Amino acid sequence: MHPLRTFDDVLKAFGGAQALGRITNHRASAICNWRSKQGRFPSKYYRSMRDELARRGYHAPHELWGQVDLEFPALEQHAA
Repeated sequence: MHPLRTFDDVLKAFGGAQALGRITNHRASAICNWRSKQGRFPSKYYRSMRDELARRGYHAPHELWGQVDLEFPALEQHAA
C-alpha cells in the first residue's frame, strides 16, 4: 500500500475537495475548512475513509482523523 502522510495527500487521493465533498455530502468549502480550522478530517469519517483508501491502495495515519492510540495494561489472570 502507498502511504499518505498529510491531509492534502488524502484529499488528493479522493480527487480533491469537491470529490470528497460529494462523498461526504458537504460543500468543498467545508472540506477546506476542515484543513484550515482543524487540520484534520472529522473522526466520524475515519472508518469509511480508511476502508476506501485501502480499497484504492493507500493508507494514512489515524491521527489525520484525530484518532489516538491507547496503551492498556496487561490484564492479570486470577487463579480460581
